[in-house]
Amino acid sequence: MIDRSFKRSKAVILSLIAAAMLVFPANAANVRGKVTNVDTKTISGWAWNPEDTNDVQEVEIHIFQTGDPLPIKYLHVTANKYREDLVADLKDGWHGFSADVDWSSLSGTSFTVKAYAVKDDKYYALGDSVRYDKTAGTSAKSTTAQKPTGTNLSAAATPVSNVPAISQVTTAEPMPISAGPGYQKKDTGAANAVKETSLGMFSLSGYCSCAECSGGFGITFSGTVPQPQHTIAADLNILPLGTRVRIGDIIYTVEDKGSAVQGKMIDIYYADHASAAAHGRTQAEVFLIQ
Repeated sequence: MIDRSFKRSKAVILSLIAAAMLVFPANAANVRGKVTNVDTKTISGWAWNPEDTNDVQEVEIHIFQTGDPLPIKYLHVTANKYREDLVADLKDGWHGFSADVDWSSLSGTSFTVKAYAVKDDKYYALGDSVRYDKTAGTSAKSTTAQKPTGTNLSAAATPVSNVPAISQVTTAEPMPISAGPGYQKKDTGAANAVKETSLGMFSLSGYCSCAECSGGFGITFSGTVPQPQHTIAADLNILPLGTRVRIGDIIYTVEDKGSAVQGKMIDIYYADHASAAAHGRTQAEVFLIQ
């Protein structure tokens, strides 16, 4: 009776250990991948964990002006897109990622692109950095002396300790890839940390200082000179003057209003009418900076 009970208990314990291993993989950070293409509209690549193919990777893309050690733009994507070319090597095509990029909004012509998988607040380099020339519209593997990690299926990425944090530009930690209304950014305790609260989806449009858009005055309702990638017009009953919000990767300040800007609408200032008109009418989630 004692032997039988012991065997039964042992079997239960082994079953629990096996179940725990399924839920908590032994090496959840065994991430591999790379940037495979940079063109005039998108940055694409792949990232996966060969020890757990259901472990979907969150990817942070850093764009640098060539020669500048700090990124000028951050993009966030999820590596869950299907790519036929991955099937042969990975036996699973659902590990691709693709991010839209508007190169015309970035100053300079020569850039370096670097991608990282972000897991448990650690960054894992996804292959070599890739250079992109805006004028030529072509990309090439970077020649900078960076350790090649995660470039093939046999080499797992390793944590990188010197990644330029978003705090060096706007905030103390990577922006969320997606967050619904009511999302609140956690306070990291850092001196320069910021807190964000989702305000939900807003309707966005563009405007400039021309007579057609704003009477040609060149001055905002708050008395400031409007600036691209900074000034927005909003319904002041919802977003008072001086309110700071994040839309995408850019933090804007409410400095203007408009007769047609009512409710959950925002007008984004552009340097010229062509750029403002090209924006059209879009939808995006807006985050209040506190």
